[in-house]
Amino acid sequence: MNQPTHTRITRGIDAPFVPIMYLIAGILILINWAFSHSYPTSWVTLTLGIIMFAGGLIILHTTLRGKYIIWQKIMSNMAIPKDAQVLDLGCGHGAVLIAFAQRLGAHGHATGVDLWRQRDQSNNGSEQTQANLVASGVADRTSLLTGDMTKLPTGDNAYDFVVSSFAFHNIKPAAQRKIALSEAVRTLKPGGRLVIVDTNHNDREYKAALQDLGLKDIELKSAGFNGWWSGPWMSSYVIQGIKK
Repeated sequence: MNQPTHTRITRGIDAPFVPIMYLIAGILILINWAFSHSYPTSWVTLTLGIIMFAGGLIILHTTLRGKYIIWQKIMSNMAIPKDAQVLDLGCGHGAVLIAFAQRLGAHGHATGVDLWRQRDQSNNGSEQTQANLVASGVADRTSLLTGDMTKLPTGDNAYDFVVSSFAFHNIKPAAQRKIALSEAVRTLKPGGRLVIVDTNHNDREYKAALQDLGLKDIELKSAGFNGWWSGPWMSSYVIQGIKK
């Protein structure tokens, strides 16, 4: 078994230009407020500047810490057999993939699929993710595939768990997301669990699609503050279901 090295694990920033834009906008608005007190609109300018700057900081919290806390809570309530087969859709730098792989034994395996697009996550690439797998000591029970979530390069009824972290909302339009959900269900074994963490107000859409696809025990929950992307107006949710 591969042992962890001292190589540093790299984690990307989701939609990297978004928090930068929030922070810059907030700073510029606050500078404008500092030099232009035009009552009664000055308090509006101050409030907007604070909201924009705080929003940028909240996004950084969610992408650098919050989403990992969300998955820790999810996995703490899951029974993951040592021989489980896991598929991570839109795996990025592999944080969720690694978390599952660390709970697997010699006969378990976790596979990550991604298109490796830089606009979705900074420094996103299979080489960097593979280095993270090696550094985490799970390279012997993980593998990476380059693939589209609407056309998965995987077999039917192959995985005990199919998971995805903040990837489905990047698929557009809604008809394509429904195809991707169908593909995710196709790859699940009967009795297998689908777990999606996502944002962008698509939760009811996903729930309806999974009901149409025949999943049972579907649960939809808010991810709370750790899933805010700037504020409660752009929150995240967790949806789970079991294949019959």
